[in-house]
Amino acid sequence: MRRTFLLLIAVIILPNCPSFTDAAWAGKTDEKIDNPHLWQPKTKSVAVFKNGFGFFMREGEVAARDGWAVAKEIPPAAFGTLAVYAKNENQLVDIVGAGPGEVIEFDDVDASSDNDHKRERLSAAKNMKVQLTYRYKDADRTAAGKLVSIGPEFVVLDTDGNSAAVPVDGISKLQILDLPLRVHVTADGDKPVEQTTLGMAYLRQGITWIPEYSLKVIDDQNAELTLRGTLVNEAEDLVHADVNFVVGVPHFLHTGYLAPIAVGQVIRTIGAAVAPNEVGSQIMSRAAISNNSIRANQFDAANPGVVEQSVQPEGGDLAGKLGNLPQLEGPGGSDYTVYTKNDLTVRRGERAIVTLFVRKIKYSHIYRWSPPAIMEHSLVLHNDTDTAWTTGPCLGMSGGRPLSEDLLKYTPRGGKSELPVSAAINISHEKSEAEADRKFKAHSPTDRVFYDLVTLSGELKLRNFEAVDAEVVVTNAVPGKPVEASDDGKQTSDATKLQLLERAGTFEWRITLKPKETKVLKYKYERYVPSN
Repeated sequence: MRRTFLLLIAVIILPNCPSFTDAAWAGKTDEKIDNPHLWQPKTKSVAVFKNGFGFFMREGEVAARDGWAVAKEIPPAAFGTLAVYAKNENQLVDIVGAGPGEVIEFDDVDASSDNDHKRERLSAAKNMKVQLTYRYKDADRTAAGKLVSIGPEFVVLDTDGNSAAVPVDGISKLQILDLPLRVHVTADGDKPVEQTTLGMAYLRQGITWIPEYSLKVIDDQNAELTLRGTLVNEAEDLVHADVNFVVGVPHFLHTGYLAPIAVGQVIRTIGAAVAPNEVGSQIMSRAAISNNSIRANQFDAANPGVVEQSVQPEGGDLAGKLGNLPQLEGPGGSDYTVYTKNDLTVRRGERAIVTLFVRKIKYSHIYRWSPPAIMEHSLVLHNDTDTAWTTGPCLGMSGGRPLSEDLLKYTPRGGKSELPVSAAINISHEKSEAEADRKFKAHSPTDRVFYDLVTLSGELKLRNFEAVDAEVVVTNAVPGKPVEASDDGKQTSDATKLQLLERAGTFEWRITLKPKETKVLKYKYERYVPSN
């Protein structure tokens, strides 16, 4: 029977925590402690969203003692959550505790006072920072430092280059410092495991990516579209990690709250989109969700407990690093597209430009005219590729010459996107209007106040000087009620302007002009004007 679960831990984000430093989870210390009982997970992958959040996944092997393993660092998990799970499908993470560090009392109740047992427990803490309480010459004393040696009669602590010998026989208490996370793992039959591979998944702020496109025109119908992503990392070191650049931003509703249920929903949504299969199933089937209340000293399998552990604020000044860049995209839908770059190393404070795809695409032309503005020429990019296109700036090039730089908007697979190029100088266009009819004093709202109903007729004249067909969209706004249009023109009225003197509407045509062809679009509309 499959027994792979995870436990979500709520943690309160508080400043000035003495047992955890932002530098530690910023990845600035690559110190590897030589102790098989210390879980030291490494970042394997991260899914990066454009709103400054990253979904990190770490894992590492550890030797458990009576099923227990300890970890040095608690990540600054967004929304106050942390997910811990066993990679082995037959193992279960049933207890996760967070606190100031494991404490062992050698009082024959918590642990045996036998010297052999003491040495065994001390050996499991070798090369870790510990504090020992012991009795020497009829006085209770304490000593703290890195546990570097366990001998028959003495253990040796190293503190800032100085060594201290503590008699094993006098030790009454052991506290492991700077290891606030405790994980208990069992196998079938609730038996404690001896060896396991644990994973950790969490959301945190401080990392983002910025998309940039380049479009190279190849011929009259084909172009090459290249997407590059600039990764801005102010969160933590990424060393030989898989980085997933995610198109689409999840809807993070509760960024200002520690709402466990809402947070769980976000984790499940992201996990389904970017997590590996073996991890995604665990994220989708959570074993338990703890609330934000403190439940200290409840470390038992029947009632998994959590001790809240304060952590430092998230990440660096990501907004400051980005400067005044525009917001390219808001929250997206439930469907994501992921571009993966394997084995990437980008440390905190660094940036990297990564080519995410190069695709051959089809393109066409479109011309848009909204009198009295000048006619605009745009390229229509056809997304017949295998992925959606995220929103980002795009530089168009043709024959080594720049065509345009504008914003390429989000385009789903099978969709089309327009990239403005320039003014349409090869399609002439002019507009003319004249009064066609007038009904004097057609409306009198009060005595001695009269309005005439005027009918105006207009013409929009276009001529194509291009050597190929030109698709033209004409949108002509008028200060009155549209009543007639030639060439199957579409007529709409402005529903926000229904008062008699404020009526407004629009005529719209979509036509194809052959080379050298001239087209005259005609229309009529009515408006009320004061009588003279």
